[in-house]
Amino acid sequence: MDKSKALTWTELRVGVVVLLSVFILAFAILSIDAGGGGAFGARYQVRALMNDVNGLKSGSPVRVGGVEVGTVTSVGFAADGSGMVEVGMRLDRRVQDRVTTESQATLGSLGLLGEKAVDVTSATHGQPIEDGGYVAAAAEDPFKGLLTDASSSTSHLRRILSRVDAGEGLVGKALRDEELYERMTDVSVRLQGVLGKLESERGPLGRLVNDENMSRDLAGSVRAIERVAARTESGQGALGALTRDEELSRDLKSLTSRLSEVAGRLQRGEGAAGKLLQDEAFFRRLDSTFSRLDTVLARVERGEGTAGKLLHDDELHANLNASLKELRGLLAEIRSDPRKYLRVKLSLF
Repeated sequence: MDKSKALTWTELRVGVVVLLSVFILAFAILSIDAGGGGAFGARYQVRALMNDVNGLKSGSPVRVGGVEVGTVTSVGFAADGSGMVEVGMRLDRRVQDRVTTESQATLGSLGLLGEKAVDVTSATHGQPIEDGGYVAAAAEDPFKGLLTDASSSTSHLRRILSRVDAGEGLVGKALRDEELYERMTDVSVRLQGVLGKLESERGPLGRLVNDENMSRDLAGSVRAIERVAARTESGQGALGALTRDEELSRDLKSLTSRLSEVAGRLQRGEGAAGKLLQDEAFFRRLDSTFSRLDTVLARVERGEGTAGKLLHDDELHANLNASLKELRGLLAEIRSDPRKYLRVKLSLF
């Protein structure tokens, strides 16, 4: 009798443990299904219309502002025949004031390639969505667009690589054309030589890069040029006056105009200088005159003629000087006593 009662009590304890385990498991399942809102929390339904849900399924989580507050209850085509996909969602009633007419539902993901989810932007403005109402939804899936762009970029990259492999373009020719490769190698070697000269202090560029004294001198020259430019800009000196003095500028313009006019007259052959430039006959006559003058000067230099002898014959030069001295003496005596040399005799019948 006692043994039978003990066995019954053991079975009862096992049954109680099993019931508690089932209750805890059910509570956990309800909590997970509630999307973080509590097993028996108040919930309400909202819907959204999308063009493409990209594999979204019932039971997927719904997040508002990044916080999981509900689950997707249904995914199917809209009954109005528009071709849109209607997504039903059950949300925690506590976030109803954050899901408003200003919110927007978009497709998200639990990872880059993980389970799909619905993200609803949290908005404090606008009217809250009523139970069974529609929340605005994005027209496209951003992840699908990203994958499409990546696929397009990959296709474009494959086309580029195929062109390079076929020897098209500069890179393709560099890989296929031996002559171009050798020229590029030669250019690379020369560039290395130039860089080596830049690193060396022997050449002017190397000294400019490495010699601090030369760099300071160059900086001083630049500062001096800046000072000259500042003086010119402030109107100091001739250049400054030229940039600032309007009257001087007008005079310079007038002088330039006159020079241009003179150049035009010369080009048209006006005047002696113009004829010299344009008139071949006048140029030939002038050239002939200079040739004759050269001949005369050559004869004088050789001592021919009176002028040549006067330049080269010392005796003739001395006699001429003596004659001039005697003539000056005679003129002096005539001035002192003219009656001695000038006698006038008048006779009347």
